[in-house]
Amino acid sequence: MPYRILTLERQYASGGRAVGKAVADALGVPCYNREILEYAAERSGQTPEHLERLEETANTGLISSLQAAYARLARGERAALPPEGALLLAEAEVIRELADEGPCVLIGRSAGCILRDRTDVLRAFLYADEEARIRRAVDEYGHDENEAPTVLRYFDRRRANFYNANYSLKWEDKAGYHLCLDTGRLGVAACAKVLLRAMQD
Repeated sequence: MPYRILTLERQYASGGRAVGKAVADALGVPCYNREILEYAAERSGQTPEHLERLEETANTGLISSLQAAYARLARGERAALPPEGALLLAEAEVIRELADEGPCVLIGRSAGCILRDRTDVLRAFLYADEEARIRRAVDEYGHDENEAPTVLRYFDRRRANFYNANYSLKWEDKAGYHLCLDTGRLGVAACAKVLLRAMQD
């Protein structure tokens, strides 16, 4: 197949996990989501919850500190990385190793950016209107309907902040993706079919 790896960034409650799993099942390949964080946590001797808190603290000021830290890393000074940078490095190492192991679907964790130099990676962004996302957040994730809009904004902001803090492209900038699909209008099954066709053609 032209593309061996699919990376998905997604708005919260847009159905990204369901789409990713459907594609992975159809291809008979692994699908990695929170597992990426768990592998990174195991590697760094931290808990996934601690690493999630580090992700929440990411901001655009991290870029300059990471650039300086990476320069020191090139000289073998790994301990110079700030905590957020160590997290980014651990996740990036896990993502690259999973991609090297063979075809797979990688959900979130800026995998598309980390693997942007590979030609066998299809990068996609999934989104939906607020009404569709609220329905999913309530029906599938168990959120209170009155609190759901706040929950959507919280998780979207967290994902965008971590992505924007570490990469030159913005999280929702279509220039960073090969495909952007509206799961609210198309549905999970149709989005999975589009992605499968794109990977196989």
